[in-house]
Amino acid sequence: MSYFVGVRSVSQLKIEYRRLAAKYHPDRGGDSRQMQEINAYYDHVRTKLKIKERAEKAKGKVQETAKCTETSDQEKQPSDQNTASDALDFQDVSVGDTVFVNGTEGEVTEVGDLSFRVVAKGRARQAIFNKLGGKGKYNKRLHASYDNRHKKRGFSAVV
Repeated sequence: MSYFVGVRSVSQLKIEYRRLAAKYHPDRGGDSRQMQEINAYYDHVRTKLKIKERAEKAKGKVQETAKCTETSDQEKQPSDQNTASDALDFQDVSVGDTVFVNGTEGEVTEVGDLSFRVVAKGRARQAIFNKLGGKGKYNKRLHASYDNRHKKRGFSAVV
């Protein structure tokens, strides 16, 4: 029996595995032999998908470096404008960086592939944020930024 048909990424595989585990787990009335089969098949498909994703990522990096060398040969025009998307990009955030969460100063303590963790300075508060956009992963009201420009109580930043 083919359990993971049509799965193209590790995240899709994980979702499908959790659905099957909830359905066929022995603690929930399923067969232990069938669950072992699902586990073995999951491990097999996961390793294949990870190898495929790593190869695609490496291929993308090679193409990116080729594009960078082409653009470095041409003259670049400096732009003084900072777009909103530049301010919300946290792809290069590292441990120890200072980030403001809704106006409160915090320190980055952990960085993952898609998210990072911030602990507020002087407080026992912490939150996880998506690298793309800086929105809170579990609390959408939280917003991370590199500067202390927030709009609480009518304050505005002077530029």
